Amino acid sequence: MSFDDLSGRQLDLTIARHVFGHQVEERLNSRTGELDAVYHAGMEADAPIWVRVPSYSTSLEASIQVELELQKKGWKRQEVRAGSHWKEPGGVRVVLEHADGRTVGAFGRPDEALCRAALKAVKQA
Repeated sequence: MSFDDLSGRQLDLTIARHVFGHQVEERLNSRTGELDAVYHAGMEADAPIWVRVPSYSTSLEASIQVELELQKKGWKRQEVRAGSHWKEPGGVRVVLEHADGRTVGAFGRPDEALCRAALKAVKQA
């Protein structure tokens, strides 16, 4: 499966693993019966602290964290040029550029496209 095929929680879990380097444990949400996950966020009193993986692909607040992490790795979102075809029916194209000139891009809803492009960026590292 390519990064462009990922969506929803599966995309979020992949971001947590590959962009942030978290140790992710998949779990079924006992209330909804749907896939969910937590990551190991540290230790407290000899017990691990597990935190729910954020919804990076659907939450503006969480996707900002993805963009900040990419900046630490030398990637930034390219500015949209007037007259470009960055917005297409059903989504947008997000293009990331590395400080060394490499570029990657992905298509989808804004936060989802950023996450897909982020995975392509860290794969190149």
